[in-house]
Amino acid sequence: MNKVIIHANSVEWQQAYLPRFSDGFSKVHGIRVIHKQEDTPEYTLSPSGRKIYIENFHVIFANNSWKLTHLVCNKHNFPLLTVGRCFFGSRHDMVAIGWDGFNGAADFCLEDDMPGDRWAKHGFNIPGGFGDPDGYVLVCGEFRDCSKWYATMREILAGEDVRFRAHPFKSGETVPGWKNAPQAGQDDIARLFPDCKAVITYDSIAGCDAVLAGVPTIACGENAMARDVAFHSWRAFKEWYDSDEPVYPPFDVERWARRLAYCQWSHDEISNGEFWSHLRSRIVGDANEHERTRRA
Repeated sequence: MNKVIIHANSVEWQQAYLPRFSDGFSKVHGIRVIHKQEDTPEYTLSPSGRKIYIENFHVIFANNSWKLTHLVCNKHNFPLLTVGRCFFGSRHDMVAIGWDGFNGAADFCLEDDMPGDRWAKHGFNIPGGFGDPDGYVLVCGEFRDCSKWYATMREILAGEDVRFRAHPFKSGETVPGWKNAPQAGQDDIARLFPDCKAVITYDSIAGCDAVLAGVPTIACGENAMARDVAFHSWRAFKEWYDSDEPVYPPFDVERWARRLAYCQWSHDEISNGEFWSHLRSRIVGDANEHERTRRA
């Protein structure tokens, strides 16, 4: 691997991370870096005029601007690193980095359990909370259209006191029959947790926030990063919640947190190449021999 094409547009956070990735790849690991602002994978033309895409190693920032590059890499099994929002801590200080996809669809090169060094460095004490038994149910909105899922949850949660927190990029969204949770900004969700009985997401990163705050969480989508430490349905949550002596958490949250810490990397860990020292295991030798464990 001697060349990497980094796709980053003019958005401030992408421009801020671009030189850090360039340093980590080129100065530390000797990989030549090419920067592109276009969603145009390289290709040649066959004699009949058909596009033949050239295998390259790509890095894409966020999942909205690089759909063609993402599609081509996955279709042809080209190496693709994705860079997105981190799962704990400040989104200004760390980013998630994985292979092939975003969030739970990514391969973070995780073993069944991971050392505790990174959580000890970047993590915190996780409260053994239980939620507020008299609190409301907080449903977290998604960026994409989840109106059908909202309608299903409205039926399931009939009779419950429900608050809806729209995705920060869709702050005006409402769901008929649900009250809107107070929302002041992109990072304000933690202030809602003390009054929650439970938090429900489809596959939002908000599920990680809730688990790490000690609030019982339901994650309905298979690619939710909190899936392994969350209930997968309201029914499963209620069976646990209504049992004689429910104990929270009924999951191994500490193991999950150790693995989660290997899914995201700080400014310095990108600039000094530490992130690549971990993730390059995927392409050393036969990449297909690497046993993937995607979700934390």
